Amino acid sequence: MKSGTLKMRLMFVSILTFLSVSLTGCPIWHSTDTPVDEFTLTEPAGKSKFYLYIPSDYEPTRKWPLVVTLHGTPGYDNAGRQVKEWKIFAEEHGFIVLAPKLTSAQGILPVSHSARMKQLATDEKRVLSAMSETSKRYSIDERNVMISGYSAGGFSMYYITMRNPEKFNTMVARLCNCNMEILKSLPVSSASRKIHMLIFFSKTGINPIYSGHNPIGRQSWDAFEYLRRQDHRSIKIKAVKGGHQRHPEVAYAFWRKYWPAQQ
Repeated sequence: MKSGTLKMRLMFVSILTFLSVSLTGCPIWHSTDTPVDEFTLTEPAGKSKFYLYIPSDYEPTRKWPLVVTLHGTPGYDNAGRQVKEWKIFAEEHGFIVLAPKLTSAQGILPVSHSARMKQLATDEKRVLSAMSETSKRYSIDERNVMISGYSAGGFSMYYITMRNPEKFNTMVARLCNCNMEILKSLPVSSASRKIHMLIFFSKTGINPIYSGHNPIGRQSWDAFEYLRRQDHRSIKIKAVKGGHQRHPEVAYAFWRKYWPAQQ
């Protein structure tokens, strides 16, 4: 088969995969039934809504871990899906979920560098404001906060983590996009080196039919190798089975190992 014909067929398969996921979004495979529902609040800095899930047995006399989960490209993912995928784990294991709405989560269409940087600054302000508002209303264990990006949520995850390392004890990149030019421009500090980091990606890439196309795998390795060179010794990387799936259970299992003792 001629290489041009093969490339055209692979491109056609990729387009079909793109369209099917665009119509249905990235599915949540586990149950999302919980005793109480998620809800929205408005962060005061940018007046943007964000989702919260508070476990049904919440009581303010103890400190609660918090996961800040960042959504992927709209059409594939959004903040509402993020809180739904996490809330059953939050109910079972006792933590709070915060899912903000992002402006920088675009992993399909091209975005100029200047536009991306402006979006990231907006998202940083939104996320930090939402975290502050949540801490005012609920008893948060500030020693135990994980930030986790999914897919194009990786852009804001790396940006916010490296610029605000004192706010997180764990970072988990779930099949995350990474712009290395931006990552290399961000500060590296003793505080960021203390964060427990996991980067995981799919063995088969976005399209399981054509596993040779795995840009997120490449970006994951680039981010890992760069951060290791910056002396982030607690960072780990792994490949997981399946396509572009969410895997909050992998992120939770990693985070749980580093929960400090209850105050």
